[in-house]
Amino acid sequence: MRDEGCGKVPANVLLCIDVSGQMPQRPGAFAAQFAPETLQRFKDLCRQQDKAYSKVLERLALLYVETNGAILVDRTASGAPAVAAPGVQKRQVQVETLQNKLLEDLLKRVEILEKKDVKMLYELDRVYKELAFLKSGLQSPS
Repeated sequence: MRDEGCGKVPANVLLCIDVSGQMPQRPGAFAAQFAPETLQRFKDLCRQQDKAYSKVLERLALLYVETNGAILVDRTASGAPAVAAPGVQKRQVQVETLQNKLLEDLLKRVEILEKKDVKMLYELDRVYKELAFLKSGLQSPS
């Protein structure tokens, strides 16, 4: 790469052109060779879903790393899924724990509502009996 005097340009110039013919790469840049049909189908699908294909690729790469490559492992002959990486297993356990807590909370709420329902039915029964006594002219046995 030749330096064409970038250091001598005025301070308001933002970019110095690399005359070597190669594009300067930013940190995290990625270049890949896809089969043209695959790349076009991928870009079209991303466009339909209004997603940036570079972000989709980044998320796929992250998932690949988190699963230690297990997302590409074929299922075994028995049909069992591949073993997930520890990070994925930990998140799955956290989700299941949260679901169990929510289920326990819902069960407690249902139990409370059922107790209130029984109490309300008991009170309504008592009120109906008292009304029946009053209508018949008898005194309620209190």
